[in-house]
Amino acid sequence: MLDAAERPKKQMVRGHAHERLRAETHALHRLLDSRLDLSTLSDPPGYLKLLLSNWPVVAIEQALENAGIRRLLPDWSRRRRRAALVSDLEELGASLPSVQEISTASDDGTLLGWSYVLEGSRLGAHAIAGAINRRANEKILSATRFLRHGVGEHLWDSYKAVLASIDGDPAAILKACTGAEAAFECFLTAACAPGQR
Repeated sequence: MLDAAERPKKQMVRGHAHERLRAETHALHRLLDSRLDLSTLSDPPGYLKLLLSNWPVVAIEQALENAGIRRLLPDWSRRRRRAALVSDLEELGASLPSVQEISTASDDGTLLGWSYVLEGSRLGAHAIAGAINRRANEKILSATRFLRHGVGEHLWDSYKAVLASIDGDPAAILKACTGAEAAFECFLTAACAPGQR
């Protein structure tokens, strides 16, 4: 029997589509992260800015639903976060922004690209929620439904299993990358909106 030091370490396995999406969106992801000031999240105005920078979730989810995302992700109702975002903004007394209408193609690659950004955003939100829990006031802690959405449900893993269905399809992967880049652009626009800088 091998001791712990001799056992092979469990490696995170990424499919080809995941690797390409990660590589193609890396610069946009870094740019978006640079626009978010995480040092202000323990103050209500800073936390409100973070929530408002996530407002594209509303339009993107609606666009994906209109394009048939449930065909690929039958558990979509568990994945949707816009109601949680609206609840948190209302809890903080914020006026809800208008929703920009987005349309997207209904092919598998495009849908998986747009949803890649939403699912990755959920992972980031969970990390931010952990940091907020350590230092935020009660008003903010009462408005973290959006950040905590899906905790413990392994939604990223089940999404990656669906994403792997296009691993052998270069055209679908290209469409996924294009969709993911468009989704990142929506979030960058929101992060750079007046009052968000």
